[in-house]
Amino acid sequence: MIEFYPIVTGPLGENCYLVWKDSKAWIIDPGTDAEEIIAELENRHLEPVSILLTHGHFDHLGALDTLLTKWPQLPVVMREEDVEWAFTHAFNQYPPFYMHQKRPETLVMAGDAYTCGGISARLLHTPGHTPGGQCILIEREDGSSLCFTGDTLFRGSIGRTDLPGGSFLQLNRSLKFLAETLAPETTVLAGHEEPSTIAWELKHNPYLRGEEDF
Repeated sequence: MIEFYPIVTGPLGENCYLVWKDSKAWIIDPGTDAEEIIAELENRHLEPVSILLTHGHFDHLGALDTLLTKWPQLPVVMREEDVEWAFTHAFNQYPPFYMHQKRPETLVMAGDAYTCGGISARLLHTPGHTPGGQCILIEREDGSSLCFTGDTLFRGSIGRTDLPGGSFLQLNRSLKFLAETLAPETTVLAGHEEPSTIAWELKHNPYLRGEEDF
């Protein structure tokens, strides 16, 4: 059975997620606090096999350098649209909490699907918060679904679009895509704050309900 565990990282309260099957684990959005992430993996006797990024903002990848120093072979999966600015632009950091990260040598642009360590996911391109934003959809053996939405969709809200590369119009389209694609019972695991479900969002989130003017 595929399991997951959230780790709240850094002063911005970013949610890093460990996702594993048997002893093989994915690290989704390692924002910072690398030593805490490493300790949790070791305490659970998990072997990391991949790092996946929902997007390229500093608070979602600030632990990369440390993790890749310990496990240099780990593939880092993200959308091509976010790669250049995420690792080259000086603005993508917030010293002293989130320092600029080197471009990983093991960078992978996986397209719309990814499988590693016995776990498979659909990678849903959801631009708007950033050009390369993606949601990671995992179907579990019991028929339930997990969707790691990064900063595209929060419980009752959405990610901001006033940063470089953001677009209200694109995010609106991405939210409509999620509403039409994901089953109501899908668990929403966002990049900040509490979990939700698509059913709850369709009932309570004005952005997903299409009530806000983009």
